[in-house]
Amino acid sequence: MNESNNRPNRAGRPPQKRRPAQPEGTPQKQPGRKKKKSGSVWQSVLKVIAGILCVCVIFGSVVAVMLSMYVVRATANDDQLLNLDNIKMSYSTIIYANDPATGAPVEYARLVGTEHRVWVDLGDMPAYLPNAFIAIEDKTFWDHNGVNLKRTVAATMNIVLSKLTGGAIRLFDTEQGASTIDQQLIKNITGDNEHDAMRKVREIFRAIALENKYSKEIILEAYLNTVAFVGNTGGVAGCASNLFNKEVKDLTLAESACIAAITNNPTKYNPRTNPENNKKRQELILANMLDQKMISQEEHDAAVAEQLTFVDRTAGASDEVRSQNSYFTDQVIEEVIADLVEQKGMTRNEASTYLYNGGLRIYATVDTTLQSAMEQVMLNEPGNLFPDREHTYVVNKETGETATENVQGCMVTVGYDGSLLGIVGGLGPKTTDRGLNRASQAYRQTGSTMKPIGAYCLGIDYNYINYSYPLMDGMFKQIPDDKNPGQMRDWPRNYSSTYSDQEMTVSRALAKSINTVAVRAGFLVGEPTMFDFMSNTLGISTLVSPNDVDLGPLVLGSMTHGVYPMEMANAYSMFGNGGEITPVHSYTTVEEVQSGDIVLDNTTLTTTRAISKDSAMIMNKLLSEVMRGEGTAAAIGGPKAGGMESVGKTGTTSDDKDHWFIGLTPYYCTATWMGYDHSDELAWKNYGKHPPTLAWKQVMELAQEGKEFKAFPTSDNVEALTYCKDSGGLATGACPNTATGYYKKDAGGSSKPGPCTLHPG
Repeated sequence: MNESNNRPNRAGRPPQKRRPAQPEGTPQKQPGRKKKKSGSVWQSVLKVIAGILCVCVIFGSVVAVMLSMYVVRATANDDQLLNLDNIKMSYSTIIYANDPATGAPVEYARLVGTEHRVWVDLGDMPAYLPNAFIAIEDKTFWDHNGVNLKRTVAATMNIVLSKLTGGAIRLFDTEQGASTIDQQLIKNITGDNEHDAMRKVREIFRAIALENKYSKEIILEAYLNTVAFVGNTGGVAGCASNLFNKEVKDLTLAESACIAAITNNPTKYNPRTNPENNKKRQELILANMLDQKMISQEEHDAAVAEQLTFVDRTAGASDEVRSQNSYFTDQVIEEVIADLVEQKGMTRNEASTYLYNGGLRIYATVDTTLQSAMEQVMLNEPGNLFPDREHTYVVNKETGETATENVQGCMVTVGYDGSLLGIVGGLGPKTTDRGLNRASQAYRQTGSTMKPIGAYCLGIDYNYINYSYPLMDGMFKQIPDDKNPGQMRDWPRNYSSTYSDQEMTVSRALAKSINTVAVRAGFLVGEPTMFDFMSNTLGISTLVSPNDVDLGPLVLGSMTHGVYPMEMANAYSMFGNGGEITPVHSYTTVEEVQSGDIVLDNTTLTTTRAISKDSAMIMNKLLSEVMRGEGTAAAIGGPKAGGMESVGKTGTTSDDKDHWFIGLTPYYCTATWMGYDHSDELAWKNYGKHPPTLAWKQVMELAQEGKEFKAFPTSDNVEALTYCKDSGGLATGACPNTATGYYKKDAGGSSKPGPCTLHPG
């Protein structure tokens, strides 16, 4: 055996077996000559690449379709949601009044809600205010299409690296974030602050769509009016007022930069609580504005050096008290909130939030000419109508603490369709919004103004009495004397504390406000009938006590609580409206801008027939007696403007704590009250003519000037006849004292008197 065949080779591999010999004739492969396959390999590679590309294209297409579908769904309502025209309109709730000249709705008041926001047009802002925001928030604002791709990529890389390295690495250091002004506006409008991965995608698509629809100026204006600041303040107008007590147009460059500094982090850059942080960022903004050639070096240096003064809004600070709203606006607010609670099932908080922030359009019933006249007269400047008399009252009986107050008053006017036309809830300047409105929120004893709306009108309507019906002016009954226990006294007392002990006609008794005759008329009607009529037909809400079902409360006004002046005015409106009455209301409709829905509707309120048209005309004529002859308002008379008729009734409580006048013209029904808030006797008598009556006259002169002549409604079933003033019977040729009375034709009962029995003809 050959040993060399068994040795391992150098590589340590076993010896190679010899290839067996091929049979003769078998073709032999030539060593070193192999078939080439490179073409097929590259073809295979290309096929793989093509396949991968196809998969990528398909996957990309699927992703693109899914992304498109997502964007379509996510932005389905953007036409409405991002409608900047609607946002500007719906941003604040607006109260409209009818223009006296054209009748078209015009803005009367704009409500400031829980977020203190007021919309300001870009043209009404100083140029450096929007520039300050652009300089720090979005310096390429005027050039991009809604999205800054460079800043978006940089911010994304920073976020990724920060997450991976625990915040140790940031590739880009910039004071501006990824969001453009367009994107920040979208966030402000939509409230889309979700932390999902798709929020930025939604934001980007929305920003591009916004740029395609609106000009840069409109986008910038919307942003500045929606940006959030400290606390509940939003928009540059609210911030200017909150910090500097200024309007936007009056802001300085330094103040504008201070405001722009807040938005990045309202808590960190609050100039009141963190003034150093705010100052540092303010100076950065000013430097950016200088670099971007928005301001000069001189303007920059002056703004940096300017010492800012902030309004003190801390608890207990002595802010100047100001009122933005009229009493009418306050009344609309209260009424709308109450109606939302009652009709929509909201809580008061929900209703209030919706009212202020829901972008509502409230169409008010206010007569702006009348409202202005009432405000002018009730301002009661020195030397005007109402007396300047202080009164001391006890605050705490246990400690003896006292306080002082001055005479107060109020005035309210309703139309004959129930519309509230004007309201002033106090004398002097209005110092607070939604404070006490005495005309609608303070009930007072009514005194003699109660007589016409119960005893007299129902007595005539039921034909128990007539225009000249005679009733005894004398004691009706005796009641316990509160001042002298155990003794009795005559009741009722007249204001003069005397009786004539003779019969007196209804017309004379009403004109002179004689209590005894009114009580006897009420007795004929009946206490339950008067109570039901005043509560259910006239809508007097304060008649709730069983003690009020009596002649004293229902005829002379000595009720448990009293009556709101607004309810008294509405009750009297039946005398100028042919006997009909409609619930008093301060608005016709409340509409929502975004949806176009009518939220509240007062256009279909039920009008009630309170008394007949005949009775209303006769009562109207009786009330005219108050304005002349022996009437309690004869010394003042009615307004001269327009030459129109006026009627009314004075009222004074027996303890002299409340003075009233309720006056009617063919256009207006007005109630005026005077007294002390903490009810006390108006013991002094030297205030001249009756202030409530004189105030009403002055207001009517102003409000009715230039108005077309108008007359009160009349009835064909009422006839004018001459009666004897001594007996109340129809006059004969022998009657020495006669007057004209108004009577129903053939109504039966005591609707018409017989011939005079004292002077038979």
